[in-house]
Amino acid sequence: MNCRERVLASIKNQYPDKIPLTYSIFPEKLFRDGQKFIDLCKKYPNDFYDIEQCVKIPKPDTEHYLPDGSYYKEETDEWGSVRVFLKEGIAGEVKKPVLSDWSKMKTLKMPPVPNPTPAELNRLKEAVKKQKEKYVGWGSWGSLFEQMQWIRGTENLFLDIAYDVEEIYKLADILMEKYLIPRAEIAVESGVDIVSCGDDWGTQTQLLINPSVWRKIFKPQYKKIFDLVHQGGALNWMHSDGMIMEIIPDLIEIGVDVLNPQLSCMKMEQIQQICNGRICISGDIDRQWTLVSGTPEQVRKYIRKATDIFGLPSGGFIYSMELREISFENAEAVLEAIYEFRNLSQKQ
Repeated sequence: MNCRERVLASIKNQYPDKIPLTYSIFPEKLFRDGQKFIDLCKKYPNDFYDIEQCVKIPKPDTEHYLPDGSYYKEETDEWGSVRVFLKEGIAGEVKKPVLSDWSKMKTLKMPPVPNPTPAELNRLKEAVKKQKEKYVGWGSWGSLFEQMQWIRGTENLFLDIAYDVEEIYKLADILMEKYLIPRAEIAVESGVDIVSCGDDWGTQTQLLINPSVWRKIFKPQYKKIFDLVHQGGALNWMHSDGMIMEIIPDLIEIGVDVLNPQLSCMKMEQIQQICNGRICISGDIDRQWTLVSGTPEQVRKYIRKATDIFGLPSGGFIYSMELREISFENAEAVLEAIYEFRNLSQKQ
């Protein structure tokens, strides 16, 4: 199997030869280990993209470092909200939301949604076709809940949800109809295999809002876009950090094909019990404790445990990692362990 065939077989429970692997690489890791780290990833390639083509060592942003060595940058995003960045390479936090008062809703300006010409769309289709020769074709529509926070402000939005104000429904409708659905439509039209999204819904111990409120406000919105993706012949991939056990059955019900949860916030056995044979789990390898502060042997044991729980011969599991606040030794240990344990033919 090539990489694309392996990933699709795993998602569809069609007996892949190996458990697929994907990882995200962050600038801070490249600042620290540079070419040495890129060479390690080339030794253990992932199944979603070519490390040599997609990853370059970035130049440090020396302009925004202060005399004491700290980092500070303010930036106005495409919506008009002001973000503050306190660490280079890490997403900033919205401090001055553009929709700080609901009275500004009428003047809220939507960033332009890509509207490709026929020629541009054909070039996009050709690029996706080329990608699919080895890897899955990938598109994304972004996020709903997090985008609402970036526009309205996190504290404001949580109060709006608590008081069930009418404007949150209007904002969600506007975002979906004028911004997010069009992005999904372009992805589907380009011929991708997978359309992804991401909203972090959990704290360490529970959902950020009452599950019944989530089902009332957000579940119907997700279903609209998941249905659209399926109708276009693509698969839905959703990322969500935190303890989200309460809504996993809902996500399965409305059409998530691949769920990328934070395994360390839940019991892996319970996740597998709920999802086995119903959706694919792209399990986020523990980046809070084991990868960051564990020993190489503890990293190896964690990968062994995750593989034993999720790594069925029929598929349904993908190793997924964020490689940033991790030592080179642990990065090497996790990739070595995955390559040792991922061969599913040993289980058949």
